[in-house]
Amino acid sequence: MPQEQSDFSRMAVGMLETAHRTLLMATAGLNDEQLFHQPSPEGNSIAWLAWHLSRWKDRFGSMVSGEPQVWVSEGWAERFGIEQERTGLGDTLEQVATFLAERTLLFGYVDAAQQATLRRVSAFTPEEWEQPFRYMPTAEPRPTWLAFIGTAMDFTQHSGQIAYLRGLLTGKGWLPA
Repeated sequence: MPQEQSDFSRMAVGMLETAHRTLLMATAGLNDEQLFHQPSPEGNSIAWLAWHLSRWKDRFGSMVSGEPQVWVSEGWAERFGIEQERTGLGDTLEQVATFLAERTLLFGYVDAAQQATLRRVSAFTPEEWEQPFRYMPTAEPRPTWLAFIGTAMDFTQHSGQIAYLRGLLTGKGWLPA
């Protein structure tokens, strides 16, 4: 990490790393049936949640840094067979239910999005955190740091949902002692 890294960048990196560790711990050792299990026909699977939160991290870091999303630039969209613009936001029940990406592909993208986001966010200057940012096309611009908080809440919630689903499937024995 750069020496001149801002306090907010350090905090942001810490949030990203913690949520990612939760995701990895909660998915370790799951079989495909567990990974793609939907608790109800309207519920998300662990695999879909991991993909969706990674798409949002990738999208956020890309939009703020001006770099292309790794989803597109590294060919992940093509390998998944999913449109470049799709992030999971607004996915239909059918799209969620039919999300059956091969685990190596899924976790390859989860890692690529995480690494790109960490690299981008750790390099943000205090001035960049203050720049106006339009998170959603219909939203009013707000400081980048505030947009990051919204994004961080989303991927933290989804990491928690993954951990909860893991507990429903396997009990709490997966947690470290």
